[in-house]
Amino acid sequence: MKIKKKRFNEIYLLKMRRKFQQVIEFIKKQPRLWLVVFLLILVSLLGVIAYSISLPKEVIVGEEEEKKIVEKEYGPVRLLDGIEVQDENKINPPIFAVQVENMVDSWPLSGLSKANLVYETLVEAGITRFLALFTEGNSASTIGPVRSARPYYIDWAEEYGALYAHSGGSPEALQIVSGYDVLNLDEFANGKYFWREKSRYAPHNLYTSSDLLSQSFIDKGAEVKDNFETWRFKDEVVMEERPENSIINIDFSSSNYLARWQYLKEENSYLRYQGEKIKSDKEGGEIKAKNIIVQFTEIIVLDDVGRKRIKTIGSGEAIIFQDGIKVEGRWKKEKRGDRTKFYDKDEVEIKFNPGVTWIEVAPIGTEIIF
Repeated sequence: MKIKKKRFNEIYLLKMRRKFQQVIEFIKKQPRLWLVVFLLILVSLLGVIAYSISLPKEVIVGEEEEKKIVEKEYGPVRLLDGIEVQDENKINPPIFAVQVENMVDSWPLSGLSKANLVYETLVEAGITRFLALFTEGNSASTIGPVRSARPYYIDWAEEYGALYAHSGGSPEALQIVSGYDVLNLDEFANGKYFWREKSRYAPHNLYTSSDLLSQSFIDKGAEVKDNFETWRFKDEVVMEERPENSIINIDFSSSNYLARWQYLKEENSYLRYQGEKIKSDKEGGEIKAKNIIVQFTEIIVLDDVGRKRIKTIGSGEAIIFQDGIKVEGRWKKEKRGDRTKFYDKDEVEIKFNPGVTWIEVAPIGTEIIF
């Protein structure tokens, strides 16, 4: 409980009273001054009243009231990434999950620097692919190249009840996608929400945008996931508590798919490299994140093509990088549709920095150099 209280100084009031008495005695001997004195007294009283009104009153603030004050001070935050929003109706906006390729021939990519959350893991031939999540209202004018679906990406998109934008998919992905809680936006049946860039060659030339995805969401009468499970968020550490710059290397396969993140102390963020070069999108945006999660899981090759089965339900080891430090822990997901949660070694759920998060889903035993 908090109590705030102010009052006039009693000694000061006593002195003022004596002064007034002396003035009144003098005025009695000078009748002509009565009108002037009356006006002065009136002005003085008005001034005293105004001052007393401006003083803080006695206020008792309980826990509920304090909570409301904090909410008003910091404002509502978006459930997906903990970023403050001005409108409470924007805390759970539609989420668009786009299947973005990462083959060397597709570089530079578009729109990736504007994603709110990104998953990266392997597809065929040691190549990684991204599931980039964007919120409605995002200003990504170009996103892509858009490529084909895989079952594990659909599973992650379902955690958000997202619109899932892709172009075809593996036989298994196309067979199961209709049974998932996602809005399936396959380019083959929804071509008007995509376009082919003539300056590039197929299949690395298919793109979409935030505006087109928003329009498709409206056209199809889709609704947001009302039981969205949010992560926990915290304040960023102050400059004095941040360590010096460091490097994270995640070796997915060849040098082209060495995911490297450099910690930037001044910004308290991580800058993405692909191999030895800073990873920028075609629009010139550098790719940065506030949180990097390495989620270790079982990845099995299914056929000669190199298609994979990736374990997304259950639990396993994880490493969380934020504020320039490394936290070893675990990931857990009990059933399909649940949000994957991350915990430290004491089974306490991790609190993340508000902002962009990248989840690097790597095979068990992948070398991580920090």
